[in-house]
Amino acid sequence: MAISTLTRLNILWRSFFIQSAWNFRGMQNEGFTFAIMPGLKAVHKQIPDETSKDYLKFFNTQPYMAPTIMGIDLNLEEQGKHALACSMQKPLGGSMAALGDTLFWSILKPILALLCLISILSDYLTGVIITIVLYNLVQLWVRIWGFHKGYTKGPEGVLDMGRLLSVSKTGFAAYIIPFLAGIALCLGGRLTTYTFPLPIFLMIFAVSLIALRAKMDIFKIFYGIFILILIWTMLI
Repeated sequence: MAISTLTRLNILWRSFFIQSAWNFRGMQNEGFTFAIMPGLKAVHKQIPDETSKDYLKFFNTQPYMAPTIMGIDLNLEEQGKHALACSMQKPLGGSMAALGDTLFWSILKPILALLCLISILSDYLTGVIITIVLYNLVQLWVRIWGFHKGYTKGPEGVLDMGRLLSVSKTGFAAYIIPFLAGIALCLGGRLTTYTFPLPIFLMIFAVSLIALRAKMDIFKIFYGIFILILIWTMLI
C-alpha cells in the first residue's frame, strides 16, 4: 500500500468538505477531487493532467458514503487501472447513494429526531446531546470503515458495505419510528390540560405500521404525526 496512515487521515478529513464546492454542473466533483488529491499524489508522485480532469467530471452520492468510493478509486489507481476507476464513479455513486439515503435520511435521522423531541418533551435536555453525538458517531464510523474497505479490497469493498447496510438488515429499524412518534404524541398531549390516552397512541402506532407496510414514504408518516402533536398542543 503506497498511502500512509497520515495521508489516509488527511483524505478522511477532507471528505467532510465534499459539498463545500457543490455546483449544478458537476455536483460534488470538486469536493471529491479535493478530498482524494493527497492519495493521488501519494500514488502517482507526479499527477498527470488527464487524471485530475477525469476526477473533476460529474460526481454525486450520499456524502457519508463518498470515502468508500475514494478508497476504491485509490485501490484501482495503485494497480494502474485509472480508466476502470473513472468508469465506476457514476454506478458506485448511485449504489452508495441508495444505501446511504436509506440508512441516514429515511431511518436514522427520523429516529434520532424523535428521540430529541421526546427528550425535550420529557425535560431531559441531556438526551438531545446524546442523540446528536450518537448520530455523528454512526456517520463517522461509516466514513472510516467504508474508506478502509474500499482501499484494502477495491470494488469488493462496496459489496461488504452492501451486505452490512442492506435494507433487509436496516429496514426493521423503520418500525421504531411510529413507536417513538406515538410516545412523542402522548408526551405532547400531557403538556396540555388533557392527558393523551394510551389507546390513541396504540391506534396511531398500528396505523403507522400499516402505512409502512403499504410502502408509504416514511417522511409523510413522520411529519404527519409531528403535525398532530402541534395541533394537539395548540388547540386542546
